[in-house]
Amino acid sequence: MKNIKHRLTLRFIIQLAISGIIVLILAGLCILWVLHRFEQINLSKDFASVGLEKLVESSQLGPDGFVFDTMLLDQVKANNGWLQSLDEEGRVTLSYNTPRDVPKHYDPGELLAYWVGNKPFPYGLYLWIQEKDGKLFTLIYGVKNEMEPLMNQVKKEAHLAADGSLQLPDTAEARLKALGGYVQWLDITGKELGSYNKPGHVPHQYTIQELALRVSDREHYGYTVVTSYDQDTGRTWLIALPNTISKNPGAESFLPPEAKIVILGVTAMFLAMLLVFILLSLWNAHRFGAPMLHTMAWLDSLSHKIYKEPMDRKGLSITRNASGQWKRRYRTYAEVMLSLDKLSTTLQRDETMREQTQELREQWISGITHDLKTPLSSINGYAHLLAEDQYDWTKEEVLTFSRVMLEKSTHMDSLINDLAMTYRLQAGIRPPETEEMNLNVWLRDYLARAASDPEHQDHLIQYEPADKHISVHTYAPWLQRIIDNLIANAFLHNHPDTMLTVSLQLDHEQEQAILTFCDNGSGMDERTLEGLFERYYRGTNTIHSTEGSGLGMAISKGLVEALGGTVSAESEWGKGTTIQLRFPCQKSTA
Repeated sequence: MKNIKHRLTLRFIIQLAISGIIVLILAGLCILWVLHRFEQINLSKDFASVGLEKLVESSQLGPDGFVFDTMLLDQVKANNGWLQSLDEEGRVTLSYNTPRDVPKHYDPGELLAYWVGNKPFPYGLYLWIQEKDGKLFTLIYGVKNEMEPLMNQVKKEAHLAADGSLQLPDTAEARLKALGGYVQWLDITGKELGSYNKPGHVPHQYTIQELALRVSDREHYGYTVVTSYDQDTGRTWLIALPNTISKNPGAESFLPPEAKIVILGVTAMFLAMLLVFILLSLWNAHRFGAPMLHTMAWLDSLSHKIYKEPMDRKGLSITRNASGQWKRRYRTYAEVMLSLDKLSTTLQRDETMREQTQELREQWISGITHDLKTPLSSINGYAHLLAEDQYDWTKEEVLTFSRVMLEKSTHMDSLINDLAMTYRLQAGIRPPETEEMNLNVWLRDYLARAASDPEHQDHLIQYEPADKHISVHTYAPWLQRIIDNLIANAFLHNHPDTMLTVSLQLDHEQEQAILTFCDNGSGMDERTLEGLFERYYRGTNTIHSTEGSGLGMAISKGLVEALGGTVSAESEWGKGTTIQLRFPCQKSTA
């Protein structure tokens, strides 16, 4: 068995090592995915700083010029931006998502004027200049500049109405409604003087910290906020437009997107690991469980006296291949399989010896039965001679001797028959044939005949049938023998006024017929109850007749078990006895 221990240890070490490698690979993939998602978030937040550099790095020189990464171009479009590539003379060589009002050629001073804001331009510009493959790249990334024109128009034309509301120019008002933005006018303390289209969650007064956070952390609040401070009055204009990347403007997220990505990545990694361990467990169950199941099936076959190794559906060996070698999954348990094979051979040999011994015992029983019946025949013959008138016996003597001799011979014959039955039951005999019967009707008729028997005329038998039809497969002569023995035992060892109640019930859960014999007699002590079904045991009650073979209850138990049933007894001294029989039955019907 040491070899099995070593092989199992080696296999589990290899499995753990493979599992560790798979876990490390999954962790690496998760980290790469998280980093990729972080990069996408950075591109969404600040494409001008991050995306332009990546556009240059990921570009490839093709027949028609440089080709950019399509994923990055999609991000430009998602941000409502546009892209242009300029040569050294300011001509546009490549463009993407560019509006019609954007120039296709720039003079050096003109581009710088647009960039620094010296010359009006409807777009905010970001420049990236980098050399790659011997060529100087100049990339222009532009986004619609909504804030500056709105702020200039609001500062010049907005005013407070008589009712305290903030009045805006029609064009600014229409644009703010279209964009979903709002305007606030704050006094020197940060308190709101007036507002337009302001959401309910926006505060009416700001501290320095609150206003700074609103301007700097647009992802958290969902709005891009710009302010303009008037030094003469100390008042501040605030314009806020919803972020194009925000699906719920103004809604404050409990977790930043980076944290959500980390949580999602870790969760996915743990789920993947769980799936790996489940698959590994299933593989182990198949690899190591199959030999165990085969071993259990083999042991179960041995318990049913089948001394050959179980085969597959095609009748081939499960553990060995065509050449007789152990299959891979069974090599680890080779010693166990060899031990089971030896056990099967030993049990088969013992079974053969037992059958031979049983045959010899039956021959011995037949011989001794014959030897006992020989003098019994003589006794019967002698009794018949005594019954003849030619002998000089008085009539009373002849009749007395004859009755005694006949009685003893009958008792010996009954003893022999009971003894033979016990050995047959011990050898495992089965009923010659069984038939289906309605147990309710059969018991009613048979108990009525038993109650009318002269031997039981001083006793009362009461029958309580089941409320449903109960069908059983049984052998009627054996069932009669069982009932006769139980009735005789109840009346033989109790007072003459004992009443026996026989009831029939159905156990729906186990589909069993329950036959109960309950008497109100003197009962039994614990010792007598324990030996009730043992051969020859008569109990300790000596005040009643000891007639009978002493085998009646043992025979009854053996016949019940031979019919596929079980028997149990309960009794208490002075409170009667209850004996319960259980037989398998067919499904009941009302």
